[in-house]
Amino acid sequence: MKIDIHAHYAPRDCFDLVDEQGRKYGPSIVVDPSGQEVLMVENLRLGPVARQLYDSQTRLSDMDRQGVDMQAISVPPTHFFYFTDPELGLRLSQKENDSMAEMVQAYPHRFVGIANVPLQDVGKAVTELNRAAQELGFKGVQINSNINGKNLDEPEFLPFFEAVDKLDIPLLIHPHYVAGADRLRRHYLVNLIGNPFDTTIALASLIFGGILEKFPGLKIVLAHAGGCSPYIRGRWEHGYQSVYGWKYEIPKPPSEYLKKVYFDTITHFTPALTYLVSTQGLDYVLMGTDYPFDMADPDPVGTVNRLSLSPHEKDRIMGGNAARLLKL
Repeated sequence: MKIDIHAHYAPRDCFDLVDEQGRKYGPSIVVDPSGQEVLMVENLRLGPVARQLYDSQTRLSDMDRQGVDMQAISVPPTHFFYFTDPELGLRLSQKENDSMAEMVQAYPHRFVGIANVPLQDVGKAVTELNRAAQELGFKGVQINSNINGKNLDEPEFLPFFEAVDKLDIPLLIHPHYVAGADRLRRHYLVNLIGNPFDTTIALASLIFGGILEKFPGLKIVLAHAGGCSPYIRGRWEHGYQSVYGWKYEIPKPPSEYLKKVYFDTITHFTPALTYLVSTQGLDYVLMGTDYPFDMADPDPVGTVNRLSLSPHEKDRIMGGNAARLLKL
């Protein structure tokens, strides 16, 4: 079975959302002059991707064309809704999770659910996490690389990590609202540089902030092949061992925590993916696409097949590792 660990799904009724006061939240679907539906976020036209986001038959056809048997579906980061009032954020997360659960129930052999939770309120996030995992049968949870500008090692988030650890489900970290966005407005740098950079900050916070020391069983999955983190791991190690090690509270060097982290395959560059597999280890790399966005890998199976590995090793990256992680 070939499993896509990183695929976004946004139920049609989770666009154009408004609250009781009529205020609008999140992305919208509009029809352009040609009659085509397009996605709009904060007055930015993201292109004709809306139907792939919410239409199951279009998605299934694309999966068949790609050779993907199953997607682990999670909301796009535009649907985190961390900026809303906590009570509204909880209702939005519940609505999204319920809609994704219906999708999984309709096609149980093609999809598994990755929950969304309102982390602007940790208590509500834990409540919804438990509901999604225990009642809806979701196999993981996704969060942003920062929570309204706060790094993930802030003490207020500890109860959430404790809950994820107790449920023993993977935690997918996806970037949005990235650091340095004011300098990345042109040339699409907010995505080309901002997304991988913010993912790197998230992992560094989890390691140096002691989260992975407190919860050694956490199964962290990083989007976009971990951003910059696989390639600057030596710098982290040198800093710990030779420069500032005495300042850190973690008892082990960064490499000891890093080696338990999972990465998807979205590098868009075979030598980079080859390096990731060789340094992180075969069992910690999972096939992903970022479907259906512009930066997605359109040929994930081909991406893995281009690696100089045995058929059995490729099968582990294409689906075996994800099946084990998701307990399928």
